[in-house]
Amino acid sequence: MTKRGRQVYLGTSLQGVMGRLGRKSGDGAVSARVSTAWMEIVGPAVKGHTTGAFMKEGVLIVYVDSPAWATELSAMSERYRGALNEKIGEELVREVRFSVSRKVVDQHRIALAEQEVDDFYKEDDVPSVALTPIEIAQIEASVSVIEDEELREAVYRATVRDLEWKKGIAQHSSREEPRQGL
Repeated sequence: MTKRGRQVYLGTSLQGVMGRLGRKSGDGAVSARVSTAWMEIVGPAVKGHTTGAFMKEGVLIVYVDSPAWATELSAMSERYRGALNEKIGEELVREVRFSVSRKVVDQHRIALAEQEVDDFYKEDDVPSVALTPIEIAQIEASVSVIEDEELREAVYRATVRDLEWKKGIAQHSSREEPRQGL
């Protein structure tokens, strides 16, 4: 890479750009590193009640969905501070604070509703149940009126597979607990 007629190493250029970017964005690179480290060190239970970790003058602010979680996590803030700094490899976080936010509650409610919809519409993976000889005879009788042999065979196969699948769904559904309404 050249800079006004002289050669400059790419790494040196990028360090300069990142330094200027950090000064202009309120040290956004540090905030991003700390936020990423936060998401890596907390467990799924904490992730389920927090969002929006960001840095402000050495203080990591994490939004939580309830005062109870804010209190509980505040009691462990020193442990989180140490784990964050260890993960990052330098002492960037002086303090960790937890703030209750309605936005977290709304985001988690929306995510839960989306998951329920996805679960509701998820295709049931159930094995087919074989038809009885009487059911097979009924299908044969109903498709016998189709004159085209190739079409008759296709309709027969499709009907058998469809009914076997439907019997599997019915058998599976009778074993399940009734689903709760959305």
